[in-house]
Amino acid sequence: MAYVVSSPGSCGEFIQGYAEGASFMVTCPINRYAMALVDEKAEDALPDKAEEALRKTLAYLGETDRPSVRLISSIPKGKGLASSTADISAVAEAVALSFGRKLSMEEIAHIALSIEPSDATFFEGIVQFDYREGKAIRSLGLSPAMDILIYDCGGEIDTMSFNSREDLIALQKSNEKDIAHALRLFEKGIAEKSIDLIGEAASISAFCNQKILYKKQLADFHRIGLSLGGKGVICAHSGTVLGLILPPGMEALPLREKLEDTVEGITFLDLVSLTNRGMQVEKI
Repeated sequence: MAYVVSSPGSCGEFIQGYAEGASFMVTCPINRYAMALVDEKAEDALPDKAEEALRKTLAYLGETDRPSVRLISSIPKGKGLASSTADISAVAEAVALSFGRKLSMEEIAHIALSIEPSDATFFEGIVQFDYREGKAIRSLGLSPAMDILIYDCGGEIDTMSFNSREDLIALQKSNEKDIAHALRLFEKGIAEKSIDLIGEAASISAFCNQKILYKKQLADFHRIGLSLGGKGVICAHSGTVLGLILPPGMEALPLREKLEDTVEGITFLDLVSLTNRGMQVEKI
């Protein structure tokens, strides 16, 4: 029996910061995926982090026979869209399935975090996740439907380098009060299925992150985006993208054109939808 494992990327994070003694993120999974399958004909080399995931999964399972894994991804690299997390998690589960095993999401998180600070978009729904050590994983529930216009502010960010900054934790702690407020708003937004509250919470976190990874386009993007009917701004806290939250079904093309015309230094990347499905496994 063969399987295809699909793991979603993200549009940055709804919230990222420091609270209750740890750095954490609130996931923002989107309908863009990395797909992995064990394929005896696979000849392409895996990206470095996916290759490491394969080796670490074999070690975790106590197996020595290396399967041939094919990996296909529609997620841009180095932008804060959780491309590495999607690759790592999809490959880890595909390897396990090739030996008749199925990893839990917590086991996948353990493997991913042994490689680098990671997202948790492979969990079902929205989770609050200690992305450094994985000691705290808390389900926040299912998000209401929303679409997201994603723009790139330019450049690339290396996750490992960013998270090894000596000043990072101190800067996150300086935002702790505002991030705690954003988290309470977000939890209320999930409970009430309010994308207005979710958007407000995400915007607070995006502006808090300016002292950590400055995006000169954020203020204009937020102001103009909300004036056009957007509900809030999501940022990649360790990446280069900004996302405008839209109500589901809202006509996005006029907003896309207006933002491109009025916000200097952004490039349209994608129009996506939030997904609550987490990792998916299909028999083929």
